[in-house]
Amino acid sequence: NTLNELTQRIETLEKERIEILERMKGYETNKKEEFLKTYNAVNQNFKDIFPMLSEGEGELVLENPNDPFSGGLVFRASIRDKKNQKLAAMSGGEKTLTALAFVFAVQRYLPAPFYAFDEVDMHLDGPNVEKLAKMINIQAKQTQFIVVSLRKPMIDSADRMIGVTQKGRGVTKISGVGLKEEVLQGQE
Repeated sequence: NTLNELTQRIETLEKERIEILERMKGYETNKKEEFLKTYNAVNQNFKDIFPMLSEGEGELVLENPNDPFSGGLVFRASIRDKKNQKLAAMSGGEKTLTALAFVFAVQRYLPAPFYAFDEVDMHLDGPNVEKLAKMINIQAKQTQFIVVSLRKPMIDSADRMIGVTQKGRGVTKISGVGLKEEVLQGQE
C-alpha cells in the first residue's frame, strides 16, 4: 500500500512537472510574441517619424532577431545624404534627433499623460528646431508636452509660455505669456 501511494505521488509530481514546464514554455512564447509585436509597432513608428525630423531614413534593428532577449537594439540611421551611421559617430544634433524620433515612436505606441523636455533643442540648428517644434505639435494631439527651451522657433510654436527671469540675487520673476505676448499674470 505504501509503495502504491509513493508511486502515485511520483506520477502526480511528474505530471505537475511536465505541466509547469509546458506553462513556462508558453510564457516564454507569449513574452517573445508580445516583445516582437511592440518592437514591430515602435519600429514602424520610428521609420515614419525619423524622416520628418532628419530628412533621412532610420530603423530599429535587433542584434539577434531569432532570440531578441540575447541581443540589443541598434539604431540604423542615415541623415539627409549621409551613409548609415552608428549613434556614437553622429553629431550632437543628429543624436538628439535620432533619440527624439525613438521617444516619439514609443509615445505613439504607448503614450504617457505628459512629457517634459528640458532643452532638447540645445544642439539643434534653427531649421531642426522648427522640425522638432512641428513634431511636438503633432504629437501633442495625443498628450501634453512641457518644454524648457531658449530657442525662438520652439517658443513661437507653444500654446502657452511661462517666462522665468532672474531679478538680481536669487529673486526670480515668473510670468505667463499668451501667443499675442500679453502678460497673463506676474508674480515675484
